[in-house]
Amino acid sequence: MGQAGRRVLICSGRQDVVGDLAARLAGLDAAASVAARPDAWAGQRPDLVFIDLADPGQSVREARTSFGIETELIALVDGGSVDSLLPAIAAGCSDYLFHPINEAELRLRWQRHVAGRGGGRPHRPAGLSGKVHLEFPSSVGYVRHAVAEIVEACERLAFAGSRATLNLRVALGEVLANAILYGNDEDPGRLVRIDADLRPGAAVVTVTDEGPGFDPTAVLDPTLPENRDRSHGRGLFLLRTLADEVVYNDRGNAVTLTVRAPCA
Repeated sequence: MGQAGRRVLICSGRQDVVGDLAARLAGLDAAASVAARPDAWAGQRPDLVFIDLADPGQSVREARTSFGIETELIALVDGGSVDSLLPAIAAGCSDYLFHPINEAELRLRWQRHVAGRGGGRPHRPAGLSGKVHLEFPSSVGYVRHAVAEIVEACERLAFAGSRATLNLRVALGEVLANAILYGNDEDPGRLVRIDADLRPGAAVVTVTDEGPGFDPTAVLDPTLPENRDRSHGRGLFLLRTLADEVVYNDRGNAVTLTVRAPCA
């Protein structure tokens, strides 16, 4: 079933969401099954589960209990359920996907799943304590290691065991996905660079791509009713929700996130 025999399950009672996601997964050669809720699934353990957070019948903790740690969980979120995203990731989701679905973003999430726990490790030149510099080609296979290294360094040098750590992990993953997908147009010949300044109570992380950049002020507000069916702007909205500060350079190809620990 699907690429390399992966078993995909969609947990949602919303038929429009199920139909849309299943059709788009089929375009990736990934056939999906459907369950009204995690404990209603009686088939083989899936490799990947999409959980619709806008459906009140879904439970990430129930899915984790039902399917075990070998199954990857991806949260489906929309404008009305985005507040549920961080609790869902804390409960066991490794990634997320906005609905209405952007095909490029779905493809990136699928490639990230296929890359699994493997993939390449980013190049890390020697640096000063508290300063971390990473660079890697525009491939999702590097993202997992890059996020893990920055978060691990943050836990040693800035803050740990707090909501801020989770905010940093999700925000950095979003920025790297945008840099690869939209900034560098998924061109492995272009590099993504991370420069982190980690100090007690605060993490300042800059991600730079080699693309032409964009104007963040021109991005429409996805929370407005007239924009909720648009597929662009939701990542920027999420970043501004997660980080204490989000600053783009003049060209628009580098973004600096500042995340502070509570009371820092």
